[in-house]
Amino acid sequence: MRNTLVVFLGMIFSTATVFAQQQQMPPQPEPLSPEEVTDEHLEKISNITQAGQGIQEEADSKMKNVVEDVGIEYQRFQQIMMAQQNPQLANQLQLSSEEEKTLQQIQPELMKINQEAQQKYMTNIEEEGLSILEFQQIAQAIQAHPEVAERFEEINSPEEDG
Repeated sequence: MRNTLVVFLGMIFSTATVFAQQQQMPPQPEPLSPEEVTDEHLEKISNITQAGQGIQEEADSKMKNVVEDVGIEYQRFQQIMMAQQNPQLANQLQLSSEEEKTLQQIQPELMKINQEAQQKYMTNIEEEGLSILEFQQIAQAIQAHPEVAERFEEINSPEEDG
């Protein structure tokens, strides 16, 4: 659960950072101290991450349809995307000229899906009553301070009554 959470928060955080950069806001704010992070903050982040999982699943599904419609297996597409983000993997990946051409053709549609998902994330953050900056500070606090991460996990995990 914790690894999934960290990956997910990283994904939302990077999305929020990209959005913030587009809005000409200073990137990478300082995390809040553990004392500044309230349970209410953590509940809002929990709500955002739960909604965000749905947003991500919807975006993945749309991307999968686009990719498979042009005849590329989604697993292959994921390998290509990972290789593009990791130079060590890129050397091992044999990309055919046909695949390269096809990916260039669908890239605008994939970017549109990604931008729609980012916009939904931002709307979700704002609907929870947080600014992008506050969201980033709280998310960073969860990643930076183990005691905050523990409190977040307690709030985020379903109640288990014995």
